[in-house]
Amino acid sequence: MTAEQSTPRDTTDIEAALGRMVYQAASLEMVMRFAGEMLATAQATRDALASQTAGRLLPTVKAIAAQRTEITPGELTELGEIVKDAEPHLASRNTYIHGAWGEVDGDLLAMNRRPKNGFRTRPLAVADLETLAAELQALVNRTIEWTYAALQKTHPHIFTADDDEQPGDDT
Repeated sequence: MTAEQSTPRDTTDIEAALGRMVYQAASLEMVMRFAGEMLATAQATRDALASQTAGRLLPTVKAIAAQRTEITPGELTELGEIVKDAEPHLASRNTYIHGAWGEVDGDLLAMNRRPKNGFRTRPLAVADLETLAAELQALVNRTIEWTYAALQKTHPHIFTADDDEQPGDDT
């Protein structure tokens, strides 16, 4: 073993970028889960959301939204576009998170094995992780905007000020 081989590689920048990407993916899951919880009309539906992974959660939230008469076909299409746009980004996130990481010929890689397709690898590169984090953050923002508009229709009481309430009055 040479000195070059025994010196650990500094991966701080990759770890930070990976953390930002994971944070944005978790944020997307959180805002979708919140939308589903708020739009669901039955406790059993809300309970079912709790055990769903992000990949199953997003289409379920769309299905829940489709049951709400207050949501227009255009708004449902918009939510469907968010879900469709999110799918490849969440798949990329899964490749990184569920992959085995290692260094091959000086390159850091995440490797996954698929039963019929064998191994697939992805570089662990800061630029790729930062791009994915930014795309996920844009999806978070779109989901928040969509949810805000939907909740104004489905839960208007949340947005109505109580004229008798004074600032700082917690009663």
